[in-house]
Parts: sequence; C-alpha cells; structure tokens
Amino acid sequence: MNRARTRGIDHFGLTVGSLEDAIHDLSNALGAGLCYIEGPIRDPEPGWMAAKLGARGSCTLRVAALNVLGTNLELFDYTGAEHRSWTSPAGTAGTFFLLLRTRAPERVISRLFYEDAVVRRAEHPAPGYQVTLPSGIHLAIQHGSEEQLLSAVCLNRYDHHRAITELTGAFGLREVDAVSAFGASGIVLAGDHGAPLAVLHGRSPAPRPANSDLGGHHVAFHADDIDASLASLPAATRYVPRGAPETITEGPIAGDRWIYLDSPFGLQLELINMPDGSLPYETGASARRTPITIGAFA
Repeated sequence: MNRARTRGIDHFGLTVGSLEDAIHDLSNALGAGLCYIEGPIRDPEPGWMAAKLGARGSCTLRVAALNVLGTNLELFDYTGAEHRSWTSPAGTAGTFFLLLRTRAPERVISRLFYEDAVVRRAEHPAPGYQVTLPSGIHLAIQHGSEEQLLSAVCLNRYDHHRAITELTGAFGLREVDAVSAFGASGIVLAGDHGAPLAVLHGRSPAPRPANSDLGGHHVAFHADDIDASLASLPAATRYVPRGAPETITEGPIAGDRWIYLDSPFGLQLELINMPDGSLPYETGASARRTPITIGAFA
C-alpha cells in the first residue's frame, strides 16, 4: 500500500447551522478558544464550491477555527446552498460527534444544564453522558484518567473495515484504544503527531452528508509538501482529489495550501499545510491553533 507523506491529523471540520451558536456552545461547554473567522467566502467562479469542497451548489461560506482542549476544529456555516438537514441520531453511520474523557464528567454536566443542552445519562455501551448542545453538536462525556477530547466519525459496516485499513496503512495511524459511545463501538487511531480520531462502526447504514449539509464533516491531514503527498496516493488507490491544490493568498490564514480528497471509504479528507507561526490571524489572537510538531519526516 502506498504511504501518504503526512504527519498526522491537523484538524476536523464540521458544518453547523449557526457559527455564532456553535462557538458559544463549545466555549461554554469545553472552554474552546476562537482563533479566527474567515469569510464570507464566495464562489470565485460558478461551480467552485461544489467542485472543490463538495457543497451542494453555489453558496457562501464562513469558517471559524477553534482550539478545543488542544484539538483544532473548523466550523463551517453555509448560506445559499441546497441545505439538507442531517438529523440522524449521533452514533448512526454518517454522523460526527465529540467525545470528552475527563476525571470529572459531572463538573462539565453541571455547566450544561444552564445552557439548554439535552443531557442523558448513558450506561451502555460505556457509562457516561450523551449531550446534544443547543447548536446541534453532539458530545459524549465519559470518565477518563486524563482529560482528552476525541473527534469521532461513524461509518457503515461496508466502509468501517476499509477505513481502518486505509488510515493505518496509507496514513500511518495506529490503534491506541477501544471506544464506545452513542451506541456505536470502534477504535481510536493516532499518529506520531496531531490529533487522535475515533472511528466507529455506526448503526443503521445511511448516506453520508455533503460538506454543505448540516452535520457534514471532514478530516484534515498535515503534509509538509501537499503536492508530494498527493502524488504518493495514485488514482489506483481511489483517492480522488477535488481539483488541484490551492494556496490562500489573503485573509487570516494567507499562506495555507490545501486540497480536498474523496476517499475510498466514504469519508471526506483534506491535505493541508498550515504555516503556523506565520499566519496573519496570530497577531493579537486570543487563541491559536495547535500546530503539528515540526521535525524530520517520519
């Protein structure tokens, strides 16, 4: 299997109904810090959003980048697209949620009761709490020996095994733990650098949301050289790039080079080189992204 020249997971992306509501919820629930807001971003030419991002038609996009307990999370807010509300319960194939492991779950829960969050106690498959924040973001809270935030993707039974094979083989992640939440079970994968990812066998096979649908999501891998990383994944492996890599030339993250990929297991991926330490937003920012460790390529 060809090995992608990537270091690890840079960030996760999630499409929400309201940028402001989601920022508020994650700040109150998990102490998230706002790094920057980018946009509004409009189609530079007809069909660009659909071709490059997988959106449903021409639209306008705003992006907020948050540092949530050390995890980089991008929130997408589309207007003008053919919105399809993704109302499948968390744990269903095609959904995304956050999982907090903490020594004091009740301390987090006590804050959420004042924020109109829907909180349910869970006993199976793992004890803890299942939370739906007012903005619609799903959060599982479980007891852990140390504080850790995981981003979880739920895949159907056809894609789950292929995802594990590809993420460990092609992207060099390794299995580090088991995980269960919202009625779904799977494993936690991690690289030498970057954020961990929980990959779960979701209940009830369902179509995946598009990037512009509420609940749409993607996983972004850091590459020192986007073009070399892309070349290391030939078309025979069924990773299909959405156009050619692009470099952002203005705004809070000028210098960022990126490209989206459609993966052979249904999950939308991104290759990104975000030059942390030299990004315009960093001047006066109250929070900064967690950068991938800089060092020799492994």
